[in-house]
Amino acid sequence: MNHTAKKLLVGTVGAAGLFLATTATANADTTHKVAKNDTVWDLSQKYGVSIQAIEALNNIDQNSHLIVTGQTLKVPAKDAQVSENNNTTQAADKKADTENTSDVTVKAGDTLWTLAQQYNTSVEKLRELNGLAADAYLIHPGNVLKVNGTVQATQQPAQTEQPVQQQDQAQTEQPVVQQEATQEQAQEPQLVVSANHTTHTVQAGESLYSIAQAYGVTVDSLRAANNLGATLLVGQTLTINDPAKDPAQEAAAQQAAQEQAAAAQAQQQAAAQQQVQQPVQNQAPAQTQTQAPAQQTQQVQQQAQPAQVQQPQQQVVSTSADGGAIAAYAQSFIGTPYVWGGSTPSGFDCSGLTQYVYAHFGKQIGRNTIAQESAGTHIPVSQAQVGDLLFWGTPGSTYHVAIYLGGNSFVAAPEPGQSVKIGNMAYFMPSFAVHVN
Repeated sequence: MNHTAKKLLVGTVGAAGLFLATTATANADTTHKVAKNDTVWDLSQKYGVSIQAIEALNNIDQNSHLIVTGQTLKVPAKDAQVSENNNTTQAADKKADTENTSDVTVKAGDTLWTLAQQYNTSVEKLRELNGLAADAYLIHPGNVLKVNGTVQATQQPAQTEQPVQQQDQAQTEQPVVQQEATQEQAQEPQLVVSANHTTHTVQAGESLYSIAQAYGVTVDSLRAANNLGATLLVGQTLTINDPAKDPAQEAAAQQAAQEQAAAAQAQQQAAAQQQVQQPVQNQAPAQTQTQAPAQQTQQVQQQAQPAQVQQPQQQVVSTSADGGAIAAYAQSFIGTPYVWGGSTPSGFDCSGLTQYVYAHFGKQIGRNTIAQESAGTHIPVSQAQVGDLLFWGTPGSTYHVAIYLGGNSFVAAPEPGQSVKIGNMAYFMPSFAVHVN
């Protein structure tokens, strides 16, 4: 009897020991060495325990959830009581989250991670609350998400503690729409309009250069004051800042000067004819009848001659000069200031320079660019020879002329504020050339 009791006692003690050993094994903590890309959330899913339990056991910051590759973590044992308590806590948290839920409209640049930081929650809770997949990261502007908690106005994401994987995802999740909007804002020009400005309506055949020349401004100032595309459009309105000239007034003044010069020339011709006729009416006696008219005619010619040379005469060298001589003579005026309407060595405009140079060699090519187009044979720029005329603009509407020097070079009176100088066709390509006949 006693022997049997001893057996039962030993068996009971053995069973109890086995049960306690089993329970201790089940309740023992597990260790895990953190691998690359591991997160607390991944470990909680792998071991079936809560994030809070892992972080509490390992003193992990519950805001940043930061763990380091190679770190050894303790994973709490999973048992029925803990599981039940966790389920109860999660249910209570979920109920509280649901009751405190508010809607947020996603803005450009928002990500799940930034919203979680802003509303003091986690990415996992946002996914669960909005029915998102466990690997979902991408959200779009205009989406309405449910969040819990209140906005933390002063809290900012801890950039140094953010896991590398989340940083990469946050950088790649920024919507393309925001990037395009930022690029458009950066590319949008800042227009400059001065208090002293006027407007100009673009006409057929005009260019930025011709308009700038007409108003005495630079091409750069036109670009700064107007949102310009690749080409000008006929009828387009341009803003002209601080114009130095008024094309309408200058055109009227030039027209008046031409009319005045024509009237003066007509008066001189009339006076000369009257002086030629006067000796015939006042003939001398018969002895001097054959000599007086000749003398008076000679006097009249001498008197009429000064009226024809009141304007400065230009010495004509030759009518058969070659292109090299023309180019060399044109370059002798380098440094002469640009003067609107100028046609003498005291000041030239573009067509005034070409007219003066060719007149020196006995060739009359006209005063303005339109007239000079007809001074010879139209040829492509590629066939131009030294001394030929180069034109900018379409035939009949040209706005600039120069003399070809060979290679990519030409000499011209460019624009107000500059002087006669050598230009390069690589930066200012002519439209066509004319070989003067």
